[in-house]
Amino acid sequence: MTRYTELSHQLGVTPSAGLETLRRFGLNTEASMSDDINSMGDFSDILVSAHAPAVIGDLRLNIASTDADFRATSIQFINDYIRLAAQYPNVRQINLHFAPKRWHDDAQTVGRDGKYDLFIHSVREIAAFCERNDLELVLENNNSYWTDDIKDAPHEEVDWSQRNENFGMAPEDWHQAAIDVDRHNVALCLDSSHVVTYAHRFPEDQREERVLAFLSRPDLIRHVHWNDNYLYDYRGRKDSHAALDHGTLPTEMHRRIKYLDATLLMEHFHGVDILEGELAFIDSL
Repeated sequence: MTRYTELSHQLGVTPSAGLETLRRFGLNTEASMSDDINSMGDFSDILVSAHAPAVIGDLRLNIASTDADFRATSIQFINDYIRLAAQYPNVRQINLHFAPKRWHDDAQTVGRDGKYDLFIHSVREIAAFCERNDLELVLENNNSYWTDDIKDAPHEEVDWSQRNENFGMAPEDWHQAAIDVDRHNVALCLDSSHVVTYAHRFPEDQREERVLAFLSRPDLIRHVHWNDNYLYDYRGRKDSHAALDHGTLPTEMHRRIKYLDATLLMEHFHGVDILEGELAFIDSL
């Protein structure tokens, strides 16, 4: 058994836990998309990663956009964020969501459609900027978006072909993106809550295989947003960010995550008592 204090990389928890709690348990942290990167000074010595933005105003950024101007704007917005994050002495990773393949909400007046080859090219461009700042770029698998009109629908009745969707949804596509980018400072970020929203596209008896498939290339994974979620009931169609061992992800998945050669961030905080239970759960794996 490896204790959380003996992991290959120091364990992290979201900044919402507060500096006192993070120090008490010897945890590091990540600037989330909701955190102002300019206001993280109190966490400077334990801030090891930062989550690049996904929106600009009411628009979803799209580095795969077929609109060249909006694609360039999206890349520049992300690089500006990276420049700010790089000022923190211990930040070594930038986490980036996969780009939209389709995003047809009314508010998305530009950048509604993306192409995969443009996505790969843009990731390489951002990775080059990261390299100049001695940073690794990790690409995070996104949610499947079970909006209100389908949140209770039987999975087999949902046609995903025209719905809002990002690249890299399936584990095989997620892995392939890192291979296609083919840059030494680009790897993957696994979000173990997002994988459940994807698995809900399948019959119950296939869902465990689908979530474990994300771990079939552990060599590509360098960062984890470690959350639980509900694999077998409709709560799992939301990005639940449940406490570890409070959802129904397979214990085997948690065990494999623990032993990845990757930074591990519990991307939630539900109170000190719950955190203590989670740390004990990690130690038991």
